[in-house]
Amino acid sequence: MNPAAHVPLPRLSHYVAVAFTTALGVLPVLLVSTHQGGSAAFHLTVLLSIALLWLPAPDGMAKVPISRWLAVGMAVLLVAVFASLAVNGLWKGSEVEKAARLLLTVLILAAALRVPQALLARALLGVLPAIWVAAITIAGMVMESGRRPDTWQFNTVTYGNLTLLLSAMSLLLMGLPLTRFVRTEKLLKLVTGLLGVVIFIWTQTRGGLLAVPCFLLMGMVAMRGRLERVRVASVAALVALAMIWAAHDGALKERITVGMDEYAQCSSGHLADTSICIRLQLWRAALHMAGEAPLFGVGGGDRFRAELAELASEGKVTAFVAAHFGEAHNDFLYFLAAYGTLGALGLILVYLSPALLLLPRLRHCSRHTRLFAACGLSLCCAFAVFGITEMMLRDMRMAAFYAAWVAMMLALSQTAPEPQAAASAAR
Repeated sequence: MNPAAHVPLPRLSHYVAVAFTTALGVLPVLLVSTHQGGSAAFHLTVLLSIALLWLPAPDGMAKVPISRWLAVGMAVLLVAVFASLAVNGLWKGSEVEKAARLLLTVLILAAALRVPQALLARALLGVLPAIWVAAITIAGMVMESGRRPDTWQFNTVTYGNLTLLLSAMSLLLMGLPLTRFVRTEKLLKLVTGLLGVVIFIWTQTRGGLLAVPCFLLMGMVAMRGRLERVRVASVAALVALAMIWAAHDGALKERITVGMDEYAQCSSGHLADTSICIRLQLWRAALHMAGEAPLFGVGGGDRFRAELAELASEGKVTAFVAAHFGEAHNDFLYFLAAYGTLGALGLILVYLSPALLLLPRLRHCSRHTRLFAACGLSLCCAFAVFGITEMMLRDMRMAAFYAAWVAMMLALSQTAPEPQAAASAAR
């Protein structure tokens, strides 16, 4: 952590900082347990961010400039949405708000940099109750129905992906004591992380498996010493055993086999309303729309549905797909089709601009800095990988979670800059 990690705050600033940290910490819990709680926590975080920036900066805390690269990178998507809606003569307030929430990463980061890191890091404890809530939710559904759970907070794929991401963070955070009960905390993080992996398997979410190598890579890179890497390898082995045990009934294996069969069938030209073939139809449809309107896209929302209906009349997608889907089941293809080339670039920058700031911090001498950076990079990589087979940003709550927690990881992994470096970064 940087030298200002324990800087004392004036009383009012301290209360606001505690509230800010609490709002960040409860965000994942509310995401997995409620329908609107995640948005409420995000709105509260934004208000508290403004309050922290309005209050005088704490004495002794170095002023850290916000990277212009980050600000520009997070703003491109909002510009693309405005441009596309204007050109297409549409207004889609929810899409504008979603892009605006991602841009608010910059505001939340500016506020988080005014909170001592020792206090701000406590928000990371929020992953533990979130995983337990998800475990109770999924286990209850599986035991009651005996089949794949149908979650109501998000669809099952998004819910499973989010649980896996939080589980990876729990395991990464084993190397970061956040309370004075170091051994108990480490054991709780291990048990909770493994539980989350098991629960993810129970959701039978296939696409999320693609992110597992990313999580393992982050852990190996962040841990430098031989003993630390042995511990990472041990945890990886436990994760593998948990996945094997959870999949002992063959449910996930069967879904993977069925998926391969569905892909072969759909690739041969036969359109069917199966899980994989629906995705392939939507991806082809999105690419067709992008080809028709490469610069500004078709506009998203109802316009995307109208385009699907037209493609259904031409026999390029089934009537079922046209009637029941208003997105591409792929973040990148949806933003490309809906908002054009600039929209796709904007989404890439949403993941890339914070990732490029976090990447050099993996080489820092402080283990705390490396692990905070690894958690932040896991967040960026997970959303990017999950977004290949699922539209993670379909819902504004996921955009809010990504914005708030990426900002927090950037603040926690930030080290005190040298005067010269700070001046050059501000230019």
